[in-house]
Amino acid sequence: MQLRTKKILALSAAGLVVVLVAFVGVLYTLVRDSPTRLPVITAFAHDRSEQVIPFGYCNLYLEDCESGGITELDVPPGYPLQLSLPPEIVNAPWRIFALYQDASGGPVILEKTHRAGETRAVTVPSSEDLQLAGVEIQLPSAVVDEEGLPHARAVWSIKTA
Repeated sequence: MQLRTKKILALSAAGLVVVLVAFVGVLYTLVRDSPTRLPVITAFAHDRSEQVIPFGYCNLYLEDCESGGITELDVPPGYPLQLSLPPEIVNAPWRIFALYQDASGGPVILEKTHRAGETRAVTVPSSEDLQLAGVEIQLPSAVVDEEGLPHARAVWSIKTA
């Protein structure tokens, strides 16, 4: 190769290295300064889906808390509510509370605890006799009450009726 060709190749390579370093620096800055995304549950019922943000979300020690709202999704009597869970829930122990109204209008609460990695999706049934009124999913914290039960550090709440 001629000397001139070698110089052009060397300058081109140096230019590419500078562009690559600048790109990585800008990308790092954007990722570092981006807001943290809270885990979202996808809820589906009666041909409609909703993204469910946490009603409340804290770290393991109930610090750095953020709050959201209650999601509403109509679930007609006899139709199920299907939930697709994010890894933050799936990879931890968690519990679900389903609130129903019986035929006389009285409340019925069913609770189920899940182990880490047990399931990625949940179907919450409903019937004419037990109308689903709401669902709450909770992640436990490292903070316990006087009975030794953990406080919830994250809660997703869905109103269905």
